[in-house]
Formats: sequence, structure tokens, C-alpha cells
Amino acid sequence: MSVPVVPSQIVLRDYQLDAEEKLRDGMRQAMRRLILVAPTAFGKTEVAAHIIQQAVEKGSTVWFIVDRVSLIDQTSERFHRYGIDHGIIQADHAGTAPEKQVQVASAQTIARRHFSSLPDLIIVDEAHCQYKAVLDLIARAENAKVIGLTATPFTAGMAENWDFVVNGATVNTLLAMGFLTPLRIKACVTPDMKGAKKSFTGEYEDEEAGQRGITIIGDVVQTWVAQTTAHFGGPVKTIVFSPSVRHGEELCRQFAEAGFNFQQISYLDKSDEDRKAKIDEFRKPDSAIDGLVSCAVLTKGFDVPDVMCGISCRPYRKSFSSHIQELGRVMRIAPGKQFGLWLDHSGNSIAFADDTAWLYEYGVASLSEAQKKDAEVREPSEQIKAERFCGDCGMQMEPGASTCASCGWERPKRGEIQTVEGELIDLEISTKKAFQPRKGLRAACLENPMAVWNAALAYCFSNTRRGPDAARKWAYGIWAGIYPGSRLPYGLYDARYDPTAVKSDEWGLVEREVARFRKQPKRRAAA
Repeated sequence: MSVPVVPSQIVLRDYQLDAEEKLRDGMRQAMRRLILVAPTAFGKTEVAAHIIQQAVEKGSTVWFIVDRVSLIDQTSERFHRYGIDHGIIQADHAGTAPEKQVQVASAQTIARRHFSSLPDLIIVDEAHCQYKAVLDLIARAENAKVIGLTATPFTAGMAENWDFVVNGATVNTLLAMGFLTPLRIKACVTPDMKGAKKSFTGEYEDEEAGQRGITIIGDVVQTWVAQTTAHFGGPVKTIVFSPSVRHGEELCRQFAEAGFNFQQISYLDKSDEDRKAKIDEFRKPDSAIDGLVSCAVLTKGFDVPDVMCGISCRPYRKSFSSHIQELGRVMRIAPGKQFGLWLDHSGNSIAFADDTAWLYEYGVASLSEAQKKDAEVREPSEQIKAERFCGDCGMQMEPGASTCASCGWERPKRGEIQTVEGELIDLEISTKKAFQPRKGLRAACLENPMAVWNAALAYCFSNTRRGPDAARKWAYGIWAGIYPGSRLPYGLYDARYDPTAVKSDEWGLVEREVARFRKQPKRRAAA
């Protein structure tokens, strides 16, 4: 006799309850299409499941849409665990039950079917994917409330397709609470991408990036062996993000020559069963696979918490969202896991350093600002390497320090020539490290560059007669004077400001900066 399965009760954490209440508040304001933005490990699906349970109790119909057919069964298992009775919208699926209040469907199935009956609530997972069929469905279901779930709302058009954004707990909040694992990031040897061909998206062509990446695969393998030995005492479960299938194949071959089992999965896999078998084996605590090499898969919706190391081999010029998704695959918590190791052979951690620090600290303020983060080209900056990290042992140095506390290396004086060969650099994702105030400034609010920017905008808009463009230029001049050598993350220049949030010390800091500038000798007029 089988024992009935007792559904797990959904108990939301305080920050999840807060996010749910903000979603409801948006609905009370007659907002129809709402986005919940929250990082890996926030529990977006749990919040959605809790909302679904309450909707069912009120007699509403709900559709939960995933972005891939392969996620149907995974989502269904989760709903069964929470006691959510549901059907599956998918051809020949054993769980098909159109009469049930809750339905789980993929974006691909939505695109192939016409529906005469539409739900009262639509929840879209990985909402940043922006499938036309799903957007068309949302438009047709004009009386339905819609909730989108995403960690990376940076896709162009999201500001037009969604009405209201709820910013859940930030990465730094979850790190402080122990719901995410911190990363130790090493900026390693990277391929030379100068003159590399670009695709129509502005990113490097896959084969071009792969071919150039092959030249440093020996360094990738050697660095992994050395760094996992140094940090963990030996090999650990690893995910590699590869730019091309050929690159991935060569990487697996050289890992095999070194005595390690790395298996590639890619968008070209002919057999779903073969890919699933590799992933299932990789999930085992005692997996025979040391690492999975991913080509255009595993950047989202894939979680193996005991992955200890990530290797980035795919350079991005614009796709901040892909970089953030990849980092998230190594940040899940697991028993005994104190940190994740990230070996960056792409330069992405350097190119996106300031934007990552800002996102981790503040989250997403608005979709119109967020979508700019995938629209601007960034290139790895040697200045970031030189300013923040030891040029010998790679350890992070205290702000303003001239000598490394770890190895005694002395930072070269201005004008000195320094030659560094293939160094590893520890990169800390932190606004405190990324945005250093001008030497001599003293104020507690300096640790919050976003608040200082908001105060500068508020001050300039209230004190200029030359219009909004002049006010923003003025505000940026003030902010750049406070944080010399730093730049605003993409999208913040045109951000809305909130004068009611400005505190007296922030306002005072801006006033002092304006007074300091006005005391400086005026430039001589050009002859």
C-alpha cells in the first residue's frame, strides 16, 4: 500500500513576503504587468507558488509559463511538492488535464497553439527572454494580471512590455543572510580579442571567440589544477562556459590528457537523453564527471548547489545579463561550501566590474535603466587591475595602500613601468572597493555612491535654470569630483531621482562640493 505524499507547506521568508506585498500593491495601483527582479537563491518560484495557491483559493485560473520545454517536468515536480494541483499544456504529455485551474506550459507550446479560453493570472518565468508568442498572449489576455520573474531584466523592450518593477532582496543582502555563497574571482590569462569579428548582436562571433580561446586552453587547464589544489586541496565539481563547440571539445580533450573527466553539453546536442544523462550524473555528490563544459546552455535555470568552481571562457562585449547568469551558477549554497571559485579567462569580470558591484548592492531601480546594461560595449580595463589588486600574488589590496599586506609587493610609483606575466588577480565585487571617494573626503554617506548620485541630481535640478540636460551634466560633474576615476554604471545617468530620499549629510556633501568648485580659480579665457 502506497503512502500518500504530504505536500510541503510554503513558508516565505520576510524578504519574500515583502516582495509579494509589493506585487500586490502594484496590482492595487491598477498595474497589470509586473516584474519581480531578484537574484539566484531568492526563491522567486516559491513566491510565485504562494501567489498561485492564494489565487486558486479565490477560484482564479493560472498559467505558469517556462521558457523551455525541458523545464516543464522540473516545474511540475515542484508544484506537486507544494500540493498545487495542475495540468500540463504539451502534446502527448501524461499530465495533460485542461480542466484544472493551474496549467504549466512552455513558451514554445504557447507559440504553436491558439487558445479560446484565457487565464486570470499569468506568471512568466525567465521573463527577460521576451518570446513574441508570450507577449502576444499577454496582450490578448487583457483582463489577466501578469507577473514576470527574472534575475536579469536587461533585455531591450522590457520597459515597454512591463508596467511595474519590484526589486527583491539584492545579492549582497542574500550573501549577508547566508542564502548565497560568496565568490572568489581570479582574473586569469585571456585571449587577445583585438580585431575579432562581431555578429549582428555586437557580440563576438562564436567560432571567432572559440578559435582565439583555443590558444590559451593550456593555461585554462593548468590554472584550474593549480587553483583548485590551492583553495580546495584538489579537483572540485566545475562548470565551464565555452564560446564554441570546437573550443569545448578541445578543452575536454586537454582536461582528459591531464587526467580529468570533463563532458561537453551544447545547443548542438543531438540527443536530449544523452545530455540529461550527463547532467544527472553531474548532479550526484560522487559524480564521475569532474566538470561540465557548456556552450550556450546552463546560463540560466540550471542549479547544482555543490558546484565549487566556474570557468569563464566566453568573452562578452555587451551581454551583462549573460555574465550575471553565469556567476549565479556557482553561488548556490551547499553543505560545507564556504565560497565559490571563479576563474575568469574571458575578461568579463573586469569589463563588467562596476556594473556588477552596483547591481549586487542596489539591485534594479527601473526597467528603462536596466535595459541599457546590455546595450553598451565594455572592454576589460587594465586600469581596474592595476588600481585594485596586487601585481604579484593577486590579493586584493586595501584602498590607498601602496604595499600588499600578503606578500609585501610595492605598488609602482606613478610613471614607473611594470611588467607582469600572466598574473592572477583577486577581484572583489563591492561598491566600497569599486567607487573610492576623493582622498581627504570624510562623510558616512560616501559609502553609498547611489545615494550621493541621487542627492546630486536633486540639488542640480532644484538649482539650475538651464533645463534637465544641464542639470544632469552638472550633477555628473559633482559626482565625478567626489568619486574621481569612477564612472556611473550604464543606465544611471538618465535615472529618475527621488528628492524625498535625500538626507541632510548627502545634501551637505553636494553643497560643499559646489562651493569647493566655485572657489577654484576661473579658467582664463582663450586668447
